[in-house]
Amino acid sequence: MRNAERDKCRQAEIEFKKLLESVSSTGFYGTASIAVNVQDGHIQTTRVAVDRMIR
Repeated sequence: MRNAERDKCRQAEIEFKKLLESVSSTGFYGTASIAVNVQDGHIQTTRVAVDRMIR
């Protein structure tokens, strides 16, 4: 695995960890997702979305 590929993989892991930390708190209602766009086995982009519902 090349450095650029490792960096993209690590970045996706970091974003997933941050996402879990932000939504795993009392009082959070909504949805959270992370999408990893892969082409030919290589991560191209990582997209994070949080949709918080106000109750």
